[in-house]
Amino acid sequence: MKLRIKSAPHCDREELRTLLIDAADELAGENSCLLEPKLPWDGHPILLADAEGHPVLVSFDLADSQAALVSGLHATDQLAVALPWVNQVYATLQQRQKAPHLVVVSSEPPPGGEAVLRSGSGAGLTIFSCRVLSVNGDTGILLEPLDGGAPAARAAATTLAHSTQPTVPDVAPPAPRAAETVPSLSDEERAYFQQL
Repeated sequence: MKLRIKSAPHCDREELRTLLIDAADELAGENSCLLEPKLPWDGHPILLADAEGHPVLVSFDLADSQAALVSGLHATDQLAVALPWVNQVYATLQQRQKAPHLVVVSSEPPPGGEAVLRSGSGAGLTIFSCRVLSVNGDTGILLEPLDGGAPAARAAATTLAHSTQPTVPDVAPPAPRAAETVPSLSDEERAYFQQL
């Protein structure tokens, strides 16, 4: 049988969503499961759970990688706020209250994505390059991790991070200087905050 592989000319957003759900094990690791195929937030990300029951948000946009990253970061914040409720709704998460891991899928790296990954603040971020292909007339996707953060490598890093005990520094924080004192609130500011 001959394989005829070529770039697919067009893939609509819902078809791409279906293909990404089919590739959940590649995005979130083996034995991951689908929790929600279309969240009601910006970009309508996909919510998965990895094998350990941690939430994984998949934000995607083939045409605009920056929109995929920004929508994903926004959805991550929304999910973090709603995590107690989400844990009650989805038994797969096992009430662990773990912060969501963000997976961004786009045709090219999002601007600023590499900087976020290098800074260390992107520990909860994995970026995949995605190409839509036609194989013998059927549509499929090719996913390539751009940051070395494929689920297997991420799982090893997560295991390492969870197995080490945090260390408490022996050095006391410096005492505040007199010039750094916080000014007191005005009567108007105090009244405003008391209303809240």
